[in-house]
Amino acid sequence: MIAVLDFGMGNIHSLLKAVSLYTTDFQFTSDIETVKKADKIILPGDGHFDKAMQNLNGAGFSSVLKEHVAAKKFLLGICIGYQVLFEDSDETSKPGATIPGLGLIRGKIRKFEGKPNLKVPHMGWNKLFDIKAKNTKLLKGIPNESFMYFIHSYRPVGVDRLDITANCHYYGESFPAVVEKETVFGTQFHPEKSDTIGLGILKNFIEL
Repeated sequence: MIAVLDFGMGNIHSLLKAVSLYTTDFQFTSDIETVKKADKIILPGDGHFDKAMQNLNGAGFSSVLKEHVAAKKFLLGICIGYQVLFEDSDETSKPGATIPGLGLIRGKIRKFEGKPNLKVPHMGWNKLFDIKAKNTKLLKGIPNESFMYFIHSYRPVGVDRLDITANCHYYGESFPAVVEKETVFGTQFHPEKSDTIGLGILKNFIEL
């Protein structure tokens, strides 16, 4: 069974519809016992890192997610669910402060630095580059330079190169758009909103 985690972060109707294309064995749930029994977990959502971690910690999901990964079961984080996989973020109202993440992937979440010719958030269609075709399970069959739909103001930095399976270019830099580490997977973009190719990424995860 796949648990799509309901932790109060954004409208996920399109994700549930996309998952239902490939399996009926899933639940959108905030019940911690149901989540514990899941073979796979999808951690979706939009919004603020601080609020996401407050919700995960407050509901007891953070420890459950870590136990799930320790048991070598599959986890997919999408958008804010991707960012909380990392060590910490400075997406907080307190200057100079950081908020701890789940720490499942090495790296830190930091805001794009402002430049006059580019806007924050990074919103809309952009390409994936540097896909590690031989070393990726999530991007199996996904062509290099495939377009995906992004909406975010923060991105990971300091990520272990071995954990990065695709990059994206924005603000004159490359940032990790997809990570894979053992049974932990994450996408900064929304695969469920990224047309047929994006749906193929969800299909790959569901079929692991």
